[in-house]
Amino acid sequence: MQAKQQKETELAALAKAAADKARQAEWDFHNSVMAMKESVRGLFGLDSHEAQAIGYKKKSERKRPRRRAA
Repeated sequence: MQAKQQKETELAALAKAAADKARQAEWDFHNSVMAMKESVRGLFGLDSHEAQAIGYKKKSERKRPRRRAA
């Protein structure tokens, strides 16, 4: 019984370690994609077709806020 409980504890620790590694890999991928997007905006500008192609809205297509009469 004790040997099986020890084996269960070891497997739980391995599963947690694998989950942590997977989560870290997801964050690394996310951060690299965000860095790529920022480099595209820096290289081509905020109002470029390239920035629009990766999912950003062009600066010229944003609606400006309107003042409201009081």
